[in-house]
Amino acid sequence: MDSNDNPTSDLDKWFSPARMSTYAHHPDPEALYLWNTHVTKSFLEDIQHVEVLLRNCVDAAVAPSYGARWYTSPAIPFDQPARKSIQKAERRAGTSREPTPPPGRIIAELSFDFWSYLFTKTYASTLWPLVRKALIGTPIPAADGSKPDVFVPTLRDFKREVDVVYKLRNRCAHHEPIIKQDRQVENARLDRAQQAIEQLATWLDPSAAQWIAANSRLPELRTSRP
Repeated sequence: MDSNDNPTSDLDKWFSPARMSTYAHHPDPEALYLWNTHVTKSFLEDIQHVEVLLRNCVDAAVAPSYGARWYTSPAIPFDQPARKSIQKAERRAGTSREPTPPPGRIIAELSFDFWSYLFTKTYASTLWPLVRKALIGTPIPAADGSKPDVFVPTLRDFKREVDVVYKLRNRCAHHEPIIKQDRQVENARLDRAQQAIEQLATWLDPSAAQWIAANSRLPELRTSRP
């Protein structure tokens, strides 16, 4: 057999001993490293769908009140980090032929950082009431069998789920490990992340949430952990 068909790995040399030490406790560090890589990328796939849902929801909810270019409205108290994100998005979206890009292009260029920071007290009286009206309530079955109540998240509820997804997204995007030596701790954290993704998507669009879940690679990958 050609030696290229079965290459010898030297992960410590390629990726640093410090990085690979996270996996050293496992009988097959290479397999665990690869599994971590596949799972983090699968989480990013699901998070991508939720991020697009989120930005489209905010845009559709806010534009009727503040205009198509609501991100430039002086009536919204954007803080300095938000303004910097907007300016960066405008630069990325602009071209020499089109120095003032259409709103949709700028919305697409705004980072997840920007969207996640909108769910703070700074925007509690401007953006949040509009977004909350656009969310889909979660039915709560009544114990006595009567008509179920509907739970619509508060700003605190919504921000809690966004924060879980945002923190995981940053970890995955920066190629950091999500495995733990304690499998119980690992499973609890990954379960919580999947729950947050599903909950956010359900509040934004239940049908989209079902589609994301149906096409997610996470359930199968998580059962194949070495």
